[in-house]
Amino acid sequence: MHDEEENGKCYEQEHWDSLLELCEGYRELHAAEPPLERRAKSWSRCIAFAQVKLGAAGVQVHRGQPEKPLVLWVLAATDEVEGVLAATGYFQDVSWLNRAPTEVLLLGTNLRQREYAGDGRCSVRTTSYDRAQDVPLPHLACIFMPDRHDVAFEPGDGILEGRGPIPREALALLVNIPIVVSTCFKLPTRTAQSLETLGSLLLLRETPCPFSSSAGDAYVQFADNSWFFAVQGPDALAFVLNHDFQIPLPPPLPEDQRLPAVFWGILDLKYDSSKSALERVRVLETGDGRISKFSGDGAAIQDLMRARYTSKEGSLLRKFHVISADKKLTHDLMELAGYTHVVPGQACYPRQYDAHLAERIESDLELEEGDKVVLKLCNRSRAAGVIVVPLDELDEVLEEVLAPPKIQDWLEEKLRQLQEVQAGDFGLAWGCFEEQKRHWWSNESPCFVAERWCTSTPLLKTGKLYDGTMRVGFVVLHKRDLQTTADSFHKPADGGDVSAPAPEDLVVHWLGGYWKLPKRDMASTELRERVVSAARTSGTALVRSSVLAEVYSALGDSVQQLFGGVEPTSKMLADHYREQPELAAYLTARLAVSNREQSRMKKMLYDAQVLANKVAENRGRHFIESFIVRCHGILEARSDARDRWLSAKRHFLKSLKYLESNANSLYLLGMAALELGKPGDAVTLMNKSLFLDPDFKAPYVNLGVAYLRLKLFEEVIQISEACLERHPSSPQCQYHIGVASCQLALLLEARSRGGAVLSASEEHLYEELRKRAAHCISSARDSEEGQKRKPAPGSCRIPEAPWLEIDHLMLEAAAVSGLRRQGGYPQDSQPGMLREICLPITAGWKMFGWRT
Repeated sequence: MHDEEENGKCYEQEHWDSLLELCEGYRELHAAEPPLERRAKSWSRCIAFAQVKLGAAGVQVHRGQPEKPLVLWVLAATDEVEGVLAATGYFQDVSWLNRAPTEVLLLGTNLRQREYAGDGRCSVRTTSYDRAQDVPLPHLACIFMPDRHDVAFEPGDGILEGRGPIPREALALLVNIPIVVSTCFKLPTRTAQSLETLGSLLLLRETPCPFSSSAGDAYVQFADNSWFFAVQGPDALAFVLNHDFQIPLPPPLPEDQRLPAVFWGILDLKYDSSKSALERVRVLETGDGRISKFSGDGAAIQDLMRARYTSKEGSLLRKFHVISADKKLTHDLMELAGYTHVVPGQACYPRQYDAHLAERIESDLELEEGDKVVLKLCNRSRAAGVIVVPLDELDEVLEEVLAPPKIQDWLEEKLRQLQEVQAGDFGLAWGCFEEQKRHWWSNESPCFVAERWCTSTPLLKTGKLYDGTMRVGFVVLHKRDLQTTADSFHKPADGGDVSAPAPEDLVVHWLGGYWKLPKRDMASTELRERVVSAARTSGTALVRSSVLAEVYSALGDSVQQLFGGVEPTSKMLADHYREQPELAAYLTARLAVSNREQSRMKKMLYDAQVLANKVAENRGRHFIESFIVRCHGILEARSDARDRWLSAKRHFLKSLKYLESNANSLYLLGMAALELGKPGDAVTLMNKSLFLDPDFKAPYVNLGVAYLRLKLFEEVIQISEACLERHPSSPQCQYHIGVASCQLALLLEARSRGGAVLSASEEHLYEELRKRAAHCISSARDSEEGQKRKPAPGSCRIPEAPWLEIDHLMLEAAAVSGLRRQGGYPQDSQPGMLREICLPITAGWKMFGWRT
């Protein structure tokens, strides 16, 4: 009898060991699945693999027989996750490896009672905890990713949707039952060590799962069911669930060991926990982390980036910047990579109005009465040009944004109005519909996109519900740069990339996320203001660690797929967008101008022109022509030729002939005027640019330069303050305010020393200007951009603002009051002597915003 038992055990062991050996082949089958299928099947296949691992570890696991199937309890199930997976047939693979008859029971709170059709080997049904005693007792139990919870509203509000606690009565039925617990990231070391205290009740230590949504990719930080462990009995499970499954925060790295990131960026997305697990995330757009804002709760993202990574952006990866700045290209590449399920439904159209356009959008997006649609410009960020429209107003809005007035007359009228107000007052509230119209009128892209409207789970803040937008940060790294040895840290070779990395050669590290809230709460009647995020108005909110883990898992390897692979060529774009030649021409020109290799840039611009020649005028040919000609002007302006700005000016003027509302060309004409010593012309042109595109940072900054050179110091302060209101991180504007404040203070001082008696208000103004000058120039110097311009000791580099000799003189002048006092003048000044700091004709801190 003893021998028979031993033989039986050996047979069982051989069975599980043989299945374990087959798992690598099965893993390859799993890895070949499309992303959505791979993710959806990770639940059932994880538990299938866990059975094999338990059996191979010597744990008694019932193999299941026709007359006595394996009974599996899935604890803490919800309709939105396990229920949906069961309804769509994704739980059939719980016996994928063992091939044994299996009965799956989904247990949860308030679950709808359902029975799902099986495949003859596996049956699935739901039940509630209070009926647990009436169903077959389990041979094996599991709980999938207890680190997941539905989105929380606000800490301390006591409002938390989710799985709810497992009742003690149900737990009591799990005595001596193996319980598998999966997670979507590797447990923190402290948690793993804590589990070790379970002793013999810890049946399996944390184990990587080859059937996760990432197919066991060791470089992936987050994936559904990527790790699991097993415990025995209800007490051990209760011990496990008392742990706080938080994403471990990675420590900062020494400067010489920071990881080289080839790109760092952001994703803005919607997350709705009321939807099924496979439909909760919708990516709205990508962005470049270098120019993105991380306010409030998002500041930690930038801090982590600086603490652990260093920029190593090779020339072959400029594709990243083009992709991250184009909503149509982003959407299409996501679909090509198999991630249609994480982007909103989208359709693209030429920017040409006709009476049937609204009907086509309604049909293409399968909209119904009462639906809303989101109109977007392909190449804009910061919500510029984003318009949310009820379906019954769509035609009216399309006509307004696609049929501008006579722009020259309109601009002349706006310039006349500007003379009656202060500089920078363009008569617009940030984000209003009037501003959005102007973004559309002035944009160069020949296409726009219409998207299905997406929402997030309502967030409660200060007693109000908001439809927030989540922003997550990430860095893209090359796998070869992550190699380490036991005694050294691998440093990448100099010289940049030698070939474009394939998606499988890239790794994504997530930096964190936060909610950006719209201006108004969900009760507002102002549609745009309750939908479009405006973090600086209503602020930000934290995202639960568990929600971030779910979002990262849902995104899978989409970022690697998005940015990896060869850069598109003009032929690839022409072939892919055969039905939209205007889009192929425009994207080819964008890739061309992002290139720093002059010969290749010219060749691609030639290809873009060839493609543009095939575009009908009613499909936006004039937009493309304007953009291509502007690109040639940028090429001239960036050259070393002495007359480069004269040559560039001719291109910018030609660009405006194709599209007179081109705000970028108006701005660049203003830059040409500034460089050619005509600041007055520069003021007119840049103001025109800002009337059409009031969110464009570069014209604000360079208007400050022009006003400085015209010695219009009050206007310098006004335009710089207007810029800082929209773009708080603008040290150039701080510098210009400092210089202008110093000059105004010196003018008051000169009057005083000339014998004029200043009023009390003028003396107060003098002190305020003096202090502001010192503060603003110092702030500009202390900024990250200011520090980059600081000349190193002994350097032959030509000094530039804010480190010019006159900047030192202005700081010295601002440090001591020079007005006449009862005690006389300060010691460093003589009575009757005027302090004067003459600004050079090149005064100002210019900013070249090429908009490529």
